[in-house]
Amino acid sequence: MKQFIGTIAAIALALTVATSANTTHAQDRIPEIGTAGAAVMTIDRERIYGDMYMRQLRAQAPLVGDPVLDEYLRDIGSRMVREADGVRFPFNFFWVNQKDINAFAFFGGYIGVHTGLISEAQTESELAAVLAHEIAHVSQRHIVRNMERMSNASPTTMAAMLGSVILAVINPQLGMAALTGTMGVSQQMQINYTRQFEQEADRIGLSILVNSGFDPMGSPDFFGRLSEKYRYTSRPPEILLTHPYSENRLADMRARAESMSRPEVRDSLSFLLAKYRIQARHLRQLSEAELRRQMETAPNDQVKIAATYALAIVLLDNRRSEEAEDVLASLLKRDPMNTFFIDVQSDILLAQNRYDDALAMLENAYMRQPNEQTITLNFANVAVEAKQFELAITLLREFLERHQNNVLALDLLATAYRLNGNSSSMHETQAELAALHGAFDQAIDHLHKAHKQSGLEIEKRRLQARIEQLMEQKQLLQKLSS
Repeated sequence: MKQFIGTIAAIALALTVATSANTTHAQDRIPEIGTAGAAVMTIDRERIYGDMYMRQLRAQAPLVGDPVLDEYLRDIGSRMVREADGVRFPFNFFWVNQKDINAFAFFGGYIGVHTGLISEAQTESELAAVLAHEIAHVSQRHIVRNMERMSNASPTTMAAMLGSVILAVINPQLGMAALTGTMGVSQQMQINYTRQFEQEADRIGLSILVNSGFDPMGSPDFFGRLSEKYRYTSRPPEILLTHPYSENRLADMRARAESMSRPEVRDSLSFLLAKYRIQARHLRQLSEAELRRQMETAPNDQVKIAATYALAIVLLDNRRSEEAEDVLASLLKRDPMNTFFIDVQSDILLAQNRYDDALAMLENAYMRQPNEQTITLNFANVAVEAKQFELAITLLREFLERHQNNVLALDLLATAYRLNGNSSSMHETQAELAALHGAFDQAIDHLHKAHKQSGLEIEKRRLQARIEQLMEQKQLLQKLSS
C-alpha cells in the first residue's frame, strides 16, 4: 500500500517537482498558461489519465472511507478551487490513511491528502496552504506543461515517458523503473524547469489561500516549521522530499505572505473535529488519559469540544458505548445537527442494537438535510442493520443519482440488494464497484451474471450496453498502456 502511494508521489515528483538544493528568484520567467500543454495532452485525455490513476489508488491504497471527513475535505477544497483561475474540470479531494506528512496531485484534478498532514497542521490555514499549493499545480497544468517541455526537446523521450506513466498505473515497480530511465537523459532540464513550477505554485497558492479567507502566513509557517524540525534528520517527511524548501525559497514565501493582508482568522470547529477524529480513530494517536487532560486544560471552548468528541470516539472504539454516549450527550444537546456528532451517535446506537432510536434520529436529520452524505449513508447503514432493506435501497439509489462514484454508497447498496434477495441488482452494483477499482474483467463478469438473472428484455439490453461500455474502457486502458 505505502509503496504504491510513494510511487505515485515519485511520478508526480519526476514530472513536476524535482529535488534541488537551490531555488530560482522572482525574475525567472513564468510560462504563459493559456492553452499550455494542449499539444501533448488535451483536457479530455488528462481526465482519462486521472480516472485511471484513481481507479488504481482505490484498489491498492489505504483510502479513508469516512463520509464526515470526506465532506470536510471537499468543503475546504471546493472553497479554494472557487478562487483559482484556469480550473478546467471538477476537482476531487480524498484522504489517504498514512501517518506520513504529505499531499499530492495528479492528472484530472485529483488531490490526495495524507491523514498525517492534518495531524501535523497546527491551524486550518496551514492545512489550507498545502491544498492551495496542490490546487495551483493542477490548475496551471504543471505535469502536462513539463511533459510538453520534454516533448519539444525529444519526441522520443516524450513517447517513452507517457508509456512509463501508464505502465506505472498497471505495475508501479516496472513503471517507476521505466520512468526513471526515461527521465535520466534530460535530468538537468527537468530540474531547471520544475523550479519555476514550484515558484509559480507558491505565488498562485498564496493568492488562492488569502482570497479564500485564510491566513497567508499558513504557508511559510507550516513549511518553515517542518524544515526546521527535520533539518538534521536522515529521512524528512515526504512533503519535504516532493516540495523541497531552501532557505531562499522560504524567505521569498514569507516576504510575499507578509506583504498580503492578513484576515482575522479563527480555526473552524470542523477543522478541529476532523483533526481530532483522524488522530483518535484513524491514526490512533490519542489516549483516553491524554484527551481527559486536554479537556481540563483546553485553551478555548472549541478545543475542549474537539477533545470531548475524540474521547467519545475512543470510548466507542474500545467497546464502551454507554460511556461514549454519556460523553457525547452534551455535544449533541448543544448542536444536534452537527454531522460529526450525528455520525458517532449513530454508531453508539448501533453498538447497543437501538435501531429504532437510530432510525428516528437519522430520519429527523435527513428531513432537514436530504442527501447530505454523512446523514444519508448513516441512515442507510442503520436501515440495513435494522433489516429495512427497501428503505436503505431507496435512500442509496437517490443518493447515487448525484454521487455515482461513491464507493461507500455502492458497497452498502450491494449489501442491501443481497440481503433483500435481489441477486441481479446485487451483481449490477458489484460491477460498478469493481469498475471503480479498475477490475474491468470482474465487473464484466458481474454484469453477465446480472444479465442471465434478469427477466425483462429492456433490462437485458441496458445491461448489455453497460458491458460494452466497460469493454471499451478496458480496451482504452490497454491502448494507452501499450
